[in-house]
Amino acid sequence: ENENQVGKVFQVIYRGHVANLMREGVFTMVYLGLYDILSTLAKEESDKGNDEHALSIMGKIIVISSFTGGLAWVCNYPFDTLKTVMQANRNERISIKNAVQHIWKSGGIKAFYRGIQASTGRAMLVTSTRMLAYETTLNFLS
Repeated sequence: ENENQVGKVFQVIYRGHVANLMREGVFTMVYLGLYDILSTLAKEESDKGNDEHALSIMGKIIVISSFTGGLAWVCNYPFDTLKTVMQANRNERISIKNAVQHIWKSGGIKAFYRGIQASTGRAMLVTSTRMLAYETTLNFLS
């Protein structure tokens, strides 16, 4: 009986874990992949003196990380919705397939994106703050 209880505890703790891994994978791939490309281009242009606009490299970091963070959140939001549906079902374990069907039945493709506006705004603020702190620390330590 104790083994059964331990199994139930793990089911509760890891409910929605696969959907969360998909969510994190998509977010990280888009956010860091695009951020690296765009920030490298911005730094190269600054180093060449080709800046037509009076936007500092830190300003560019804020703009680039806000853009890439927002785009990454839009790309991963359906997985976040999926994870939430799987975690919110307290009565029984729900499969990814059943969660997708449940979300689809509640409003089609739009149902996967409910609440995205506020969430994307938060993501843009968090990602720009994170990268500004990261790049500032990196410059300080170099």
